[in-house]
Amino acid sequence: MASAINELSLGRIVVLSFIFTILTGTLLLMLPISLVSGQEPVSWIDALFTSASAVCVTGLTVRDTGTTFSLFGQGVILGLIQVGGLGFLTLSTFFITHFQLRKNGISLQHRQLLEISHGSVDAIHPRQLLKAILLFTFLVELLGIGLLFLRFSEIMPVPEAIWFALFHAISAFCNAGFGLYADSLMTFRGDLLVNGTVMGLIILGGLGFLVVADVWKRLRATARRQRGVLSLHSRLVLRTTLFLILVGMLPFILLEWNGSAMGEKSGAVLLESLFLSVTSRTAGFNTVDTALLTGPTLFLVILLMAIGGSPGSTAGGMKTTTAAVCYALLHSKARNRPRVECLERTVPEETVNKAMLVVTGYVLSIVIGVFLLQVTEAGKLPFGKTESNLFLGQLFEVVSALGTVGLSTGVTTTLSTSGKVVISLLMFIGRIGPLLAASAVIGKTSKINYTFTEENVNIG
Repeated sequence: MASAINELSLGRIVVLSFIFTILTGTLLLMLPISLVSGQEPVSWIDALFTSASAVCVTGLTVRDTGTTFSLFGQGVILGLIQVGGLGFLTLSTFFITHFQLRKNGISLQHRQLLEISHGSVDAIHPRQLLKAILLFTFLVELLGIGLLFLRFSEIMPVPEAIWFALFHAISAFCNAGFGLYADSLMTFRGDLLVNGTVMGLIILGGLGFLVVADVWKRLRATARRQRGVLSLHSRLVLRTTLFLILVGMLPFILLEWNGSAMGEKSGAVLLESLFLSVTSRTAGFNTVDTALLTGPTLFLVILLMAIGGSPGSTAGGMKTTTAAVCYALLHSKARNRPRVECLERTVPEETVNKAMLVVTGYVLSIVIGVFLLQVTEAGKLPFGKTESNLFLGQLFEVVSALGTVGLSTGVTTTLSTSGKVVISLLMFIGRIGPLLAASAVIGKTSKINYTFTEENVNIG
């Protein structure tokens, strides 16, 4: 197996498996059985877009899921979401752990690229780790299904309530953002049970299994009156996640109070701002009309979407640890420290370089994505004749796709065929990671045994 992996790079295996899944989903969604009776056929680009969005757990849609697709079609989408969220998580984790046990079985380049995109784990047997991930996933999803069923069973027949609870629980845990309501979750904008359940599923899915496992070990050690210490990774993820939720919620309250999107009822604004802060980090559900949010709020949402969730989770984005390490770099340099320090630990230089690579990769992807949308959607129209908010809307769409978030200001349904292809590619790149995507395209590179002469460059 090791030789086969070396012949076909690990990056290409991941990329090809995703492409195959997306194409399979595309074909299934184009079948007449996937559509509600009387609906016009789904074009190949709409089917491809929907399949890519589901597999990449993004949630951007060009056709309403609940009214366009039949029970079979919705089942296909849900299956793609589960495969895209859980499947990719287990696939990447399996390869990392498998080859950490057999370090000669994979090149250092490919192992590092996987760790950059999805995090590194201790040498745990892959089979045990996968069992634990599957058990954790299904237990959390089952709890979410039960809680959502309590509310849905009050407003619809039991069989339909079970399906709605199942669909939304899996979609929320996988940070997919697909829903069966045309307005996402705006119908339940003041419902504490639905909001709380969905937010809990989003956060647990976005933390990553390794962090949850680390916290569980710490709690067990505390219960046994033993000393338990969280890893630096887990502490960074938990602190950064809490910080981002709060730093998003508070400005949203101030910016949207008495606004068109949230109104002026204090309780409603608090809940809707909290939900928006949580869902902006790659979930895609919304309880308020995104198009009615103010410009400053949309800009903050863009920043949250770019950061995303945590390594080794169902979420996308640059990841919380990347943002934390970049902040630690700036903080350490401002204090004139020789090394990057964070939470009384020194961060390895290699990790800092990885963080900078990830940020560079995402920024380049965003710049190229916005440029391509400007070409496909604005074309050769004079600037003065284009909509004044077009650029912000396209930037929002690009970051939402690349961060696999799924929020939209309404641009998605207006995209041309070329624009849909661009957004589909961005969703794909965002799910597998820009660096891993580049590695799959470039292929295997040989290691050089020399360095060039060093020469300084003026910066700033």
